[in-house]
Amino acid sequence: MIHRFRISNFQSIREEVQLDFRIPRTCPDLPRFRQAHSRNGVRLPSVIAFIGPNGSGKTTLMRAITETIEFAHRSFDLGPSQNIPYFLPFLSSESQAAPTRIEVDFDAVWFSSDPGESSLCRYTLELQRNGSALNSVRVSGEALHTFPNGRPRRMMERRGDGPVYVAGGLGIRRGDDRLSSVPANASVISTLARLGVAPFPLIARDLGNVQRNISGPLPLRLDTETVTRFYRDQPALLDKLSDRLQRFDLGIKNMRTAMLPDGQWILLCDHQGLDVPVVISQESTGTRQLVHVFPQLDFALQTGQIAIMDALDSEFHTELVAEVLRWFQRPETNPQGAQLICSLHNLSVLEELEKEELFIVEKGQDGATRAYGARQVQGLRRTEDLHKRYRSGVLGGLPTFG
Repeated sequence: MIHRFRISNFQSIREEVQLDFRIPRTCPDLPRFRQAHSRNGVRLPSVIAFIGPNGSGKTTLMRAITETIEFAHRSFDLGPSQNIPYFLPFLSSESQAAPTRIEVDFDAVWFSSDPGESSLCRYTLELQRNGSALNSVRVSGEALHTFPNGRPRRMMERRGDGPVYVAGGLGIRRGDDRLSSVPANASVISTLARLGVAPFPLIARDLGNVQRNISGPLPLRLDTETVTRFYRDQPALLDKLSDRLQRFDLGIKNMRTAMLPDGQWILLCDHQGLDVPVVISQESTGTRQLVHVFPQLDFALQTGQIAIMDALDSEFHTELVAEVLRWFQRPETNPQGAQLICSLHNLSVLEELEKEELFIVEKGQDGATRAYGARQVQGLRRTEDLHKRYRSGVLGGLPTFG
């Protein structure tokens, strides 16, 4: 689970934005608040929702996390020829020459002596652009720390063109040629993972398992053919999806895969009162959206992973969005402590959230994004309706027309 993150000079974010998800000790002990895997006495929300006007920076905040994960996971494999505009800065003349900096605190099992036990980790990444080339970045700083007994311990660090430091006991010695092979535009984690230096392959694998519908600067959605093959090979997951769909009174009593005479596999939906199944492409947009995103959500819930979903409520009915949120909020459907980070537009869903789960995003006249938790709003009581309070302007982050 993510505890906190800080970011500066990234897309619409100019000055540093810091979001702390840790729940104050004075808050009631609600089932939806989970004990951090790595820290006794620290609680975290299992759902984190961003709301705010279109263009305020909700996607930017989520993209900051996903681009950092993707960079640490696979930047070595992208190679020097990559021309994808990762980590675009705030596009002012001052900011274009300044570094982009991202820092994330999270739970991980990579450095614990006991199998399955989590440690609090902090990954820090600082990138500098090469002149005016926005799509060409080099790492000016990268570090990975743990916090045994509350004090930071360096596990990996590099500064600029200096040597890469890796802590003793991690499978590589100082002066090893592999440390000097880290490219200027790639992560130490992704490089040492590719070179097989333990525990970096495990770190890269876990980063790759973070479920998300954003890849780099682009939205990510698997095509129907790929999703169909996935359900064909995972019949238990298809049965689970069928059960979930029936809860929403969509008239669907069963979903199944079938092979056409030409060998192509398709998804079919059996409906109450219909004698002929309906092909998935003929179903409602909400049903199709759930079919596509369900494997990612279920994987996160079964493994205790993080799911990062931009515009989660796109094409979903309000009750369906509320039910998805409850999958993560309820201990019985989220026994592993998975965490959902999402952006929402449907204000009715706010009735399903506690103020510790809600974060407001807005953009000033200078075009810069800022964000804050609803619990930081003075005088906001737990018993108040967040939907009404947002609509009244008390929470901020309302769109302005005219």
